Amino acid sequence: MEELSGKDSLGKGIVFQYAYYAVLTLSGAAFYLYVTHIFPTSTVGSIALLLAIVGLFPVFFTLGLQYGWQHFVSYAIGENNTEEIKRLIRQAIRTGLLLSGVSVIFLVATAHYISIFFFHTGTYTTLILLMGFDIAPAIMIQIMNGIMLGLQNFRRAGIIGMAYVVLVYGSSVILLRLLNSLNAVPIGWGIGYVAGAFLYYAELSRVRMKHTPGKRELGEIVRYSLPLYATGILSFGATYIDRLTVAFLKNLSSIGVYTLVLLIVSGAGLLSAPIGGIVFSKFSEFYAKRDRDMIREGVRISVSAASVLYVPAALGLSALSVPVLRVLGGPAYVIGSLPLTIILVVNAFFIAGGTLGSALQGTRKTHIFVISASLSLISNFILSVALIPTFSLIGAAIGFSSVTAVGFSIIFYFARKSGVVHVDVRMLAKIWLSAVTMAVLVYLFAFLTGFAGVLIPVYVISGAVAYILMLRFTSALGGKDKEMLLKLIPASLSPLRKFVELL
Repeated sequence: MEELSGKDSLGKGIVFQYAYYAVLTLSGAAFYLYVTHIFPTSTVGSIALLLAIVGLFPVFFTLGLQYGWQHFVSYAIGENNTEEIKRLIRQAIRTGLLLSGVSVIFLVATAHYISIFFFHTGTYTTLILLMGFDIAPAIMIQIMNGIMLGLQNFRRAGIIGMAYVVLVYGSSVILLRLLNSLNAVPIGWGIGYVAGAFLYYAELSRVRMKHTPGKRELGEIVRYSLPLYATGILSFGATYIDRLTVAFLKNLSSIGVYTLVLLIVSGAGLLSAPIGGIVFSKFSEFYAKRDRDMIREGVRISVSAASVLYVPAALGLSALSVPVLRVLGGPAYVIGSLPLTIILVVNAFFIAGGTLGSALQGTRKTHIFVISASLSLISNFILSVALIPTFSLIGAAIGFSSVTAVGFSIIFYFARKSGVVHVDVRMLAKIWLSAVTMAVLVYLFAFLTGFAGVLIPVYVISGAVAYILMLRFTSALGGKDKEMLLKLIPASLSPLRKFVELL
């Protein structure tokens, strides 16, 4: 069974998933910065729309099934059911090909209308048709990556993810320089996506996917996935209402500043996002084994791990919001300092929501997310419309933050009813005390030195030292916590292991 699933240790899995998310974020940012410096704003706007299309189609046409297969594959691991895993892989790939075909047919049928509606001219129809080379393999990648995570093969999934992401953006840059045409963008992306789909399939084909009888019907997986599919669509709307309201009620300069604020927020999210995909698979396995104690312990460890990383980063970035915005955007962007601080602090306060959500997904409470996303959508809409006209970007930040707060409240309520809530309050309090102290010291240091952009590395290093010293002073990490963290860190990362030992 171990050989079939290719299960990795959590330490290796975390390292490679973090590496994948880092490559994904940095490659996308580098590509976007490249096109903004090479092409006029109209061309950059067209590329931004293409990015939106290649992101939206998989959201709608995967039907959320990638989460279903991830859950049921890990569940089969918990049941030690090798034949069921083979059947699920075969079923997923076959269904993924069907959904990819449907998405391309839909694209062909609507390409002209998409061109008219979004580009305000029909001349982009051919360009949109070329997106078929991106959308179909992108859907397959999402589905097969879900299977790989379900198999708990986090290391290889991360390696393949890094490889295809570099190819997606690298190929498009090379073709843009050679062809100097927008058509190079979807063609270049297509090279990367097709290569990624092939690499995932080659990895999964190592499992002999012969036809085997099984008990898991597609309908059961669809019933599990549909609430998550609806949640994805609702969440997309919930996180964009504030932006659309700013665009409608304010000028383009305001939306430009607010977009940079949200880009920084999403970058900070890199510190906690990879944990969710990994623990979801483990929770699904524990659910199959009926091991509620391990689920609760997994929640405790995951919340603590996410907090020790994200809380100091969010508070430290809040303290440095003025110089960071000035360096990344210029003096005109400094007005985004308070909105950025509001969002980061709220996200840090409710950081446990991601882990609790993974625990509910792993224990098949997926209907809860529809409630959560619906109420978050309503909350953001009401607050954005009420506050943005008067408070501008601060009102937008409050509306956006309400998505996190409302979503956490619903998830926490049901997670507590399900008996999966288990957090180390003592440790979290000491983490927050250490992080707040560090943020105050960093802010004072930055204030006294005029928030100088060139001193940002010095601010960051001094903040890191202050945080580490505070963790040691408060004894935030007990002996068992250190031992657990050391188990999660591969021996090859000796500097990181020494850092944990210092804590």
